[in-house]
Amino acid sequence: MDKALSETASRAPGECISGWIEAAGVSLRYRLSGAVAADAASAVLIHELGGSLASWDAVVAELDPVLRILRFDQRGHGESEKTRTAYTLDDQVADLRGLIVAAQLPRPFWLVGAAAGAAIAVAYCAGYPDEVAGIVMCAPALDVDPKRRTYLRERAERAMRDGMRAIADATLANSYPLVRGFDPVAQATYRARFLANDPVSYALANQALSEIDLSDALAALRCPCLLLAGHHDIQRPVARVALHAATLADVEMRMIGGAHLMAVQVPTQVARHILDFCTRRSQAAAQIARPKTIAGQEEK
Repeated sequence: MDKALSETASRAPGECISGWIEAAGVSLRYRLSGAVAADAASAVLIHELGGSLASWDAVVAELDPVLRILRFDQRGHGESEKTRTAYTLDDQVADLRGLIVAAQLPRPFWLVGAAAGAAIAVAYCAGYPDEVAGIVMCAPALDVDPKRRTYLRERAERAMRDGMRAIADATLANSYPLVRGFDPVAQATYRARFLANDPVSYALANQALSEIDLSDALAALRCPCLLLAGHHDIQRPVARVALHAATLADVEMRMIGGAHLMAVQVPTQVARHILDFCTRRSQAAAQIARPKTIAGQEEK
């Protein structure tokens, strides 16, 4: 276990702990920040395909005063290990499991997933339902139709053959369209990070995404879920997100002004909805768990 990650209990207010941890045989970059109070809720942020923990930077600035935040670079992304063998969603869940166990996060915790990161969150909850307080899904990518599957595989092949620049413009035209109000500096920074991806690792991530179908797992979820849909999302439009919402037992859905990469495009809106949902639902759960009293006596 990474020494810093094993000492999270002694983290000072405002202190950020970061490093690498061996999880499921892969070196993962992580960062732990935010609230340190024993009763503070914890949230794990899971970035999108081709992103990194930096995708959450502006959101975390809003969440840190209230929540304990754990985020990480998925295998093949950011500063995590660049693997060279094919992997599946189950492998990504195992990576997340290893990180959460090492961090000793208090249970239950919240999962927040962006796009394909939402698929990892749903799959994790399916395997460990008692650990998860609820899930926030930002422009969730939870299934892949045949046309999209072909596109993902062709994009993977081109990235490996010609590099990230060969696919950047077409990819970002869909996920980061030119919309009035989006910060051009944030957009340029995201593009630069996207170009810095390892092409082979990015291709493997595309291949893993092309195989997912979480319809059954989604229908079986019993934890509270918030789905955020972007008005400008070309890849996962509002109507498609609504179809996912309709299958959930305990769900709220909100439409916001972003596109597919909403955590970067409209971080304040995303953070506000995360905080509102997690706070309200945590309070409601606490009320249900609290013993009822009558005239000052505990109800038997």
